[in-house]
Amino acid sequence: MRSNSVHIVSRSAPHARSPKSSLRNGRLDPMKIDLVTPEMPTPVIPPSETFNPSTDSLHASMKPIIMLAQCFSMLPVCGINKPDASYLRFTWRSLKILYTAVVFLGVFTMTVYNVIRMFYTGINSTKMTTFVFYVTSMVTAILFVRLAMQWPCLALTWEKLEREFTSRHRQVSKTTLRTRFKIVTAVVMLLALVEHGASVLSAYMSAIECAEFRGDKDVIGTYFQSQFPQIFSSMSYSLWKGIIVDVINILSTFSWNFVDLFLILISIALADQFRQMNSRLFAIRGKAMPEWWWAEARSDYNHLATLTRRVDSHISGIVLLSFATNLYFICIQLLFSFNPIRGVVRKIYFCFSFGFLLARTAAVSLYAASVHDESLLPAPILYSVSGSSYSNEVSRFLTQVTTDNISLTGMKFFSVTRSLVLTVAGTIVTYELVLVQFNSVQQVDQSNITNACEVR
Repeated sequence: MRSNSVHIVSRSAPHARSPKSSLRNGRLDPMKIDLVTPEMPTPVIPPSETFNPSTDSLHASMKPIIMLAQCFSMLPVCGINKPDASYLRFTWRSLKILYTAVVFLGVFTMTVYNVIRMFYTGINSTKMTTFVFYVTSMVTAILFVRLAMQWPCLALTWEKLEREFTSRHRQVSKTTLRTRFKIVTAVVMLLALVEHGASVLSAYMSAIECAEFRGDKDVIGTYFQSQFPQIFSSMSYSLWKGIIVDVINILSTFSWNFVDLFLILISIALADQFRQMNSRLFAIRGKAMPEWWWAEARSDYNHLATLTRRVDSHISGIVLLSFATNLYFICIQLLFSFNPIRGVVRKIYFCFSFGFLLARTAAVSLYAASVHDESLLPAPILYSVSGSSYSNEVSRFLTQVTTDNISLTGMKFFSVTRSLVLTVAGTIVTYELVLVQFNSVQQVDQSNITNACEVR
């Protein structure tokens, strides 16, 4: 759903936020104390190979994704190309922030023009959808700038945890986290590119029909004016203006898709940490383990729970935005589906766009829910501990697993679990019935449009 259808910064730059100096002074984070554990005997599970932050860390896995995002003005963090997370920093004095501000200003302008158009011509579902799309893009930009301010410390804390766990936990998947990130990103971005291309093709075919109807040979001009009526109904059209507006629309479309992609990747990384810890627990199922071993395992679980809560505190706004906008656009797409659609290309585009939206929403829900699912898996192992091995540490571990709600949330309004998927589905049905009743008058039957240039 979309509208109508280099940094080089000095390391001593003022106001820069770098966790590296805090790391040297031993004052990085309250988690630092928790992450230090006493020397333990050789673990039961063979440890992974020596931890290499330039290849094995979250920072290394997210590096190409963040670089891609920064091409579209997202996550303006400095030091992404460095070998580890200690070089990351955020500063307001960077070209990335300037680029983000320019794009934000462009999206804000599009939103203002859309409001003006609704004020003078009235509100309908199509205009409201365009408005929501650009407002979502603005809110996304703000949330990711806020995340960029916290990302250096978050990435470094995560890297410390990974380094600590490498000595005890083995890699469960043969595919590295970095490879999985690249595969997921390639799939999501490729589908998004196809969806946007189908949207452009559908709109261009409409522009051809409109140009023929008006006897106008400038199909490109017709395309821009029909796609962005909120802009060119208030100002004169020229090609350079059309290109700028279209670029802003493309950037907004990327940010809308990147929100879901980012949540999927973070969920994969968190669930992977729990999965590695769970593999260590499953390997000793039925065996008698000393109390120190259970104390170490409980400490690891507690560190992961603390990390999950910290991550959630930074991205819960993004989670809420993702679910709210996806819910809205699914309802709107369903509403539009009740109208006849002219042309095979338009029908193919609509079906693909709607299917992609549903698949993306389901992927975000299931991947985010996997964090909660993995956090519950130690319970069966703890229940099966024999009486001779049962200790206070096992009891404390079991109590935390069964009572602590470890999951990503939407600003604490809801927790992302598997049951949420059914809740969202029920909500969609309820809202759809309401929309059908209150918006039936506003819907235009496409088959009855006699003017090919009519814009809703």
